Amino acid sequence: MQTLDKKIKTTEDLLSVVKTMKSLAAVNIRQYEKAVTAIDAYREVVDNGWRAFFRNSRVDLGKPVNQKAVFIVIGSDQGMCGPFNESLVSFALENSRHLNDTGHDIRLWSSGERIFAGLEESGSHPDEDFPAPGNLSQVIAMVQDMVKKLELWQSREKISYFYLCHNILENAGSYTPQLYSFMPLDNTWTEAIKATPWPEKCIPMLGLSEPDLFRHLFRQHLFISLYRALAHSMAAENSARLMAMQAAEKNIMEMTSDLKKSFREQRQMNITTELLDIISGFEALTPNGI
Repeated sequence: MQTLDKKIKTTEDLLSVVKTMKSLAAVNIRQYEKAVTAIDAYREVVDNGWRAFFRNSRVDLGKPVNQKAVFIVIGSDQGMCGPFNESLVSFALENSRHLNDTGHDIRLWSSGERIFAGLEESGSHPDEDFPAPGNLSQVIAMVQDMVKKLELWQSREKISYFYLCHNILENAGSYTPQLYSFMPLDNTWTEAIKATPWPEKCIPMLGLSEPDLFRHLFRQHLFISLYRALAHSMAAENSARLMAMQAAEKNIMEMTSDLKKSFREQRQMNITTELLDIISGFEALTPNGI
């Protein structure tokens, strides 16, 4: 009974921890969803800046000069979120091999220790590795670091394509891996921007020189793309953790119920044994016929 009582207390303590982590995950999901909504609203402003720029300028971005590509895989440093990182690594490797087969020269980057380890185990060594941010305040610093590395690689290695691969939160609370290219900015992308109608009647005029405005818009494009990817990944990670904690909570509650049932049965057996011992002792000490 002492062993069972100790196990019950341990499972109840563990259940308390799981419920706390479940609550934190639920709060974090909402926080990161708000961050995604905010950055999407800011992206609309920057996209309008691109529309105004291309309406008032004749910049020819040309086409990619080569097939060199950076493939950025964004995952998590933390555990207790199910197959969040493992499934993403498999998805990333499958798509990077497909891009290699189509002529791309892929260079892998990773964000998160578990993503780095997964890629290493598969024989694909990342050329750059970034620690996964733990909160939104760390996201900005990490994005700034990634932007510097992107610009360095673009000038030094003449990289033409940049891909982002990360999990994204679905409406049903689950997550799914996503892959998309956020560079190059070529003439195809330019025509798509021009084809989008201006939301107001008045067409704005440029207040900066074309090179300066292009440079500012380009850096904002990089910042938004990376920030949005990281916020999506963190929301999906907490969704995965929430699902894992819900499953753990259910298992712990079932285990606690089974342990309490065993404890009650054992206690009843002990009470029954003690009563039988008392009765047997009474009968042994009672003279016959009395």
